[in-house]
Amino acid sequence: MRLVEGIALGPKVVKDISLGGDRELLGKRLGNELAKIHSVHPPRSELSFLKIPENHPAVEAIDTLRSYLDDIGEARPVLEWGLRWAEVNLPETSKITLVHKDFRSGNYLVDSHGLNGILDWEFAGWGDPMSDLGWFCAECWRFSRPDLEAGGISSRHAFYQGYQDNFGNTIDEDAVMFWELMAHIRWAVIALQQCNRHISGNQKSLELALIGRLLPELELQILNMTSPQTWSAA
Repeated sequence: MRLVEGIALGPKVVKDISLGGDRELLGKRLGNELAKIHSVHPPRSELSFLKIPENHPAVEAIDTLRSYLDDIGEARPVLEWGLRWAEVNLPETSKITLVHKDFRSGNYLVDSHGLNGILDWEFAGWGDPMSDLGWFCAECWRFSRPDLEAGGISSRHAFYQGYQDNFGNTIDEDAVMFWELMAHIRWAVIALQQCNRHISGNQKSLELALIGRLLPELELQILNMTSPQTWSAA
């Protein structure tokens, strides 16, 4: 980050329209950069340290989040409801690619001209490319601009257009919506974990405590996305 100029803080980037240049073009550029990441397919000898999913990536994500909830030991019926909905409505996975797993507003650098860099690669691994699109478009990462469905930055159309312009990528919109739900569940579980670090006394932090206050909003969004009418016949 010392080598690249720019601002990354998500709420500031969304609110300050002097950053990033033309917002529709920024959304398109971000889609294109994500497409570049997804152009990397396994196996790759230089990435042999990354585990290739043995099961459906969504099943592995559901199992991981449920195990985190079990470890916390706190009853969160909305999160359990969301995870069960996800089990019943698994998307098809046509391919496995390199995925960033935290591609969102707050994890890229922009200045007054446009995009300068993509940050925070510690979660990167093999997975369903639609999961990155769902994470980026999830309402919880739009900050003060819920109307701009692509990260609070641009229209979903511009982001999708940039993603599909190169590398022959296609978008499964149903799968993206599935992963948007999973984004809210995942962020809710992380918020619960971070809040409990403060409550347990292991790491006293006002920031961690305040993150726990996000849970009701995230749970409401999960319920809005998983009404009984959305459950498949399965």
